[in-house]
Amino acid sequence: MLRQHKNFLSFAMGLLFTVLSFVAHAQTIDELLHQPNNPIAGNPKGTITVVDFFDYQCEHCIKMAPVLNAIIKANPNVRIVFKDFPIMGPMSQFAAQAAIAANMQGKYYEFNHALMTVNQPLTQELVFEVAKSVGLNMARLKKDINSPTVAHQLEANMKLAKSLKLYATPTYFIGKTDTTNEAELMSLLGSMSQAEFQNAINNVK
Repeated sequence: MLRQHKNFLSFAMGLLFTVLSFVAHAQTIDELLHQPNNPIAGNPKGTITVVDFFDYQCEHCIKMAPVLNAIIKANPNVRIVFKDFPIMGPMSQFAAQAAIAANMQGKYYEFNHALMTVNQPLTQELVFEVAKSVGLNMARLKKDINSPTVAHQLEANMKLAKSLKLYATPTYFIGKTDTTNEAELMSLLGSMSQAEFQNAINNVK
């Protein structure tokens, strides 16, 4: 009798926890963990990597912003790779473009966290207001938003998400930074507490 591997979902303290068994080539692993120009927070040389697919208008992503910030502070060996994944309309797309443009000025995480915690409905005016508040060069930002560099980065993110069959945010992949084995990557879906997220990181350790 053949045994089939099945994805399973378990709910614990409101956490939707999914361990995915997915088919991925080495190129996909590299795109997840080490794609050039991806924004990174935490320790760039951290031994554990968290990959975050998110949308700026996603309620659960917004809830996770302070959790991720706390995880960064509590784990000096963790690097966070951000994958802007704007699936909730034009304003999500605009915010993602602005964030990647902010990364070109070396201020991605400052902008990301400020926008995620602004607690107001997104508008273009608000995006620019937040950008100005974190010290971005506004003339350069407005130029870079529509640049080929930004467009290519978003296209790469969307293509990767499609190849992984991701349709919801936030989705996290957690694993050792130097892994080459997709089976060693854990996937988490949805919002959760800091303790739950920390437990996932500890399991990788």
